[in-house]
Amino acid sequence: MKLPIHISEKLSVKDIILKYCIRDFLLGIVRSFPSAAGVLLRMIAYKLIFKSCGKGTRIAEFTTIKFPERISVGDHVSFNEYDWIDGDGGIDFGNYISIGPRVTMASFEHGHIKADIPMKLQEKEMRKIVIQDDVWIGAGCFIKGGVTIGRGSIIGAGSVVLKNVEPFSIVAGNPAVSIGKRD
Repeated sequence: MKLPIHISEKLSVKDIILKYCIRDFLLGIVRSFPSAAGVLLRMIAYKLIFKSCGKGTRIAEFTTIKFPERISVGDHVSFNEYDWIDGDGGIDFGNYISIGPRVTMASFEHGHIKADIPMKLQEKEMRKIVIQDDVWIGAGCFIKGGVTIGRGSIIGAGSVVLKNVEPFSIVAGNPAVSIGKRD
């Protein structure tokens, strides 16, 4: 059975060439460029492509950022090695955010309601992620689309965040639950 390709985004040939060929090729090159020179190249490249980007953004080697044009980044946000950030449904980062290595954020969910249609062919549900100021996200976390992480929160390493996190909370686990508050 041959399935049709399903793309809900309206694309012109120009979009495909500029957005998905040239841009992604260049970002793929700077993605793995080593050392401080690589951080500088990524900072310059993404500052041009992000929806908005504040000062002091740091993007480490091997970070993958999909749909950067739908992502807003505040001041002093750091992405670490092997982070996978999918901004398809939109992501807003506040200021002074530390994101540990191997963190995954998916701002969409695959459609799965209609059992008579293969999931691959169902439209994605776009779900914006909001991460407020002064948040620390530990290594290996997963942040689900539609979640807001409140100001001053800490997300423990390896946590799976499926629900909103109250400001100044400390959460951990799979699924992440509150284990404390910051005073």
